[in-house]
Amino acid sequence: MEKKSRKNNINVVLGEQTALPSFDLSKFEKKDGEYVKIKTKDKEKKKFNLKTFSIIALILLIVATLLFTLRFINFNASYLIWKTSLTKGSDSINNKSIKYNSFNNGLMRISNDGLTYIDENGIVVYTVSYNMKEPIYVHNEEYFYVADKNGYSFYIFDKKGVAGTNTTTNPIIKISESNNGVLYVLQSDDNNSFINVYRKDGTPIDIMIKTSLTEDGMPIDLSSSNNGEELCLSNVCLDDTDLYTKATYYNFSDAGKNAGTKRVVGEFKNEFDGKFLARAHFFDDKNSCLIYDGGVYYVSTDDESRPKIISHIEFDDKIRSISYNEKYLALVFEDNKLRVYNNSGNLYTDKQIDFEYDNFYISDNYIIFLYNNRVMIYDARGRMIFDKELDKQVQYVAKKKSILFTELLIGLIDGVECIRFY
Repeated sequence: MEKKSRKNNINVVLGEQTALPSFDLSKFEKKDGEYVKIKTKDKEKKKFNLKTFSIIALILLIVATLLFTLRFINFNASYLIWKTSLTKGSDSINNKSIKYNSFNNGLMRISNDGLTYIDENGIVVYTVSYNMKEPIYVHNEEYFYVADKNGYSFYIFDKKGVAGTNTTTNPIIKISESNNGVLYVLQSDDNNSFINVYRKDGTPIDIMIKTSLTEDGMPIDLSSSNNGEELCLSNVCLDDTDLYTKATYYNFSDAGKNAGTKRVVGEFKNEFDGKFLARAHFFDDKNSCLIYDGGVYYVSTDDESRPKIISHIEFDDKIRSISYNEKYLALVFEDNKLRVYNNSGNLYTDKQIDFEYDNFYISDNYIIFLYNNRVMIYDARGRMIFDKELDKQVQYVAKKKSILFTELLIGLIDGVECIRFY
């Protein structure tokens, strides 16, 4: 067999090249186990692509850095994105009855004589008329519920309009909703309390809790789990001449069948000896909290048939204001200290505030304070991100969910605005 010379071997690899290569590997690429010379145009193209990518990445980094800086040094630069005009009430009484609340990344405008849904683009999706003396409302991502406090009617709304309505036989005191459309309605007469349950179309479910002051107690607050299967009550009870409060947990799924007809799976009474249990709140399906005049208990229903206290926080000052959602519990104390806890009881914010406020609540992860037309917003970590006096009659402010921008929805007496700020 004829042997090929070393020179010939090199020629095979490098084509017609007859001189020894300089072995500048940047001019070659490996294909099928052999080094082949890179064509000049391909090489220039690769260099161009890498350069272009580097430039774009640098520009994005600079823009992100600028936005981050503007966001947290609080320049409060803002501008109007859109405004939707709405009918203003004819007198001061009508104007005072106008309330707003978040719904489906838009706003619901609630008054004594009707409700209007404005979506995230400022479009009035629908207006529904009713007549209520004092509308009370709760909501989740899919449904918005309005009931006439001390009246007999309630409405269930979705993104398209009225999903259901019904009337009750006893005056309505409070309502609580679940994410799947189940509505718990607390009613009372002179001697008893009744909790009835309704589907998302307003039809009743065959569940009814009846209590009295001397038997199980009279509920003063109620909260449903997200799946609608669990219910927590804050009850005022009378034992002979002793008045006390307790928390009662119900379960209406298979986990509560062994608890008897009342489906009571847990009670907490001794924990509130000499204390007043004011609020009960489910964050989700498994975590809830019980807020009393001196602290808060966090309760887990991971075992649905046996609620368990997982943490206890005591306060050294009186609570002035309370707000909560599915993520956080926020409290302002008499000494003007703001504290924010997550739904597991971990402290996120412990901050002194130095201003007065008329209204205070949580919108997503924003802690919002309103005073006249001044809007002050903290994030959940206690960083001031917005503080501005607006030249409008501000009724309500909500965080609008947006991937690219930081935007607020502002409810006014005569309309809704969307502003973007940095």
